[in-house]
Amino acid sequence: MLTTFAVVFAAFGVVGFTLAFVYHRGFRQARKILKDVSYTVVGKEVPTIKILDVLKSMKRDLENKYEEAIRSRENMRTIIENISDGIVILDHWGKVLMDNSAARELFGIKEESEGKKLVELVDNYDLLDFTDKSLNSFKKGSKEITILYPKKCYVKCDSISVTLSEEEVLIILMKDVTKEQELDAMRREFISNVSHELKTPLTSIHGYAETLLDDDFNDVKIVKRFLSIIEAESARMSRLINDLLDLQKTEEGKTTFHFKEIEISEVVEYVSRIVKPLAESLNVEMNTSYDVDVTVNGDFDRLVQAVLNLTDNAIKYTSQKEKGPKRVFLSCRAMEKECVFIIKDTGPGIPSNSISRLFDRFYRVDKARSRKVGGTGLGLSIVKMIAEKHKGHIEVSSKEGVGSEFKIFLPILKKG
Repeated sequence: MLTTFAVVFAAFGVVGFTLAFVYHRGFRQARKILKDVSYTVVGKEVPTIKILDVLKSMKRDLENKYEEAIRSRENMRTIIENISDGIVILDHWGKVLMDNSAARELFGIKEESEGKKLVELVDNYDLLDFTDKSLNSFKKGSKEITILYPKKCYVKCDSISVTLSEEEVLIILMKDVTKEQELDAMRREFISNVSHELKTPLTSIHGYAETLLDDDFNDVKIVKRFLSIIEAESARMSRLINDLLDLQKTEEGKTTFHFKEIEISEVVEYVSRIVKPLAESLNVEMNTSYDVDVTVNGDFDRLVQAVLNLTDNAIKYTSQKEKGPKRVFLSCRAMEKECVFIIKDTGPGIPSNSISRLFDRFYRVDKARSRKVGGTGLGLSIVKMIAEKHKGHIEVSSKEGVGSEFKIFLPILKKG
């Protein structure tokens, strides 16, 4: 017995032949043939017009189902394309049935991928090995791989096997976890740095306190020296803890910024008064200048904190310079749409390979020198965050043996 599709295609073939026959031999003979066909296809005599109506209806149904299938596939493609994670659907031979732009971008695939084997498109052993094992077992799997091209990133791959009506397909989901990996590495580094920074002063405090306990206190000078070291190390621990708390609160948005209209000249003058005694004690020449009647929308205390941090660092590091002039310049200039605080020194400078990491937490160019001047390694991170909270940014330039220059750019509220 003929199947439905065989009947349909046979009927269409007969209709085509009949139309041609009508053209050449006449309508009567064609009608007789259609009558014979009605017995063959349907099994009983049916009027010719009725057969044509049935065939037209079947044709319309087939066209509608075909269009629906096309729409369904296009809708599926649109959905997959708009998913941020990479998706690749493979058949049991490892050929790509469908993928999305996120997956192609991860592996730098620029050519047409559908119908090609994944091994022809991707040059990553970890992914291909994971895919082969998933295809062989057709079970759920998970693996984290590293991609080096077109850019280094870490990708978590999950495989899902799905059985369709006619075949099994394998779906590979790819999630870029590079940021999570970097954050995890930063967290580990942060914990390590905090532990190290706290351990150093604690060890000193413990050592000198233990020595004092065993001492008979006859030598007052030694006792005072040990106590002064304990006090200095305790103060350094307090600064470190306060900086950590300050940084955490600012990051979490718990620090309150009181924005109001302030004159930039007030910030420069305030900082100058604070650092002047320090500069004099360290034999560093301090110079200040600023434009008048220039205002910004900012938090006065926080801006003072940022500018003071940079100026204090400039004075202390410049004082460590063995030869040459020891000068620090603090100024603020107005430009067209923003103003810039400039802290420039003639200190030892910063190596070029250290500038990119200068604002990282706990990063120090010279650890021994930084501890000598009382730095915690968090000051520049706080300065950067304060600038960003004011919708500004910070820049740095330096040359070893010549000096450094820090600039804080802030949008001007109005210019007088």
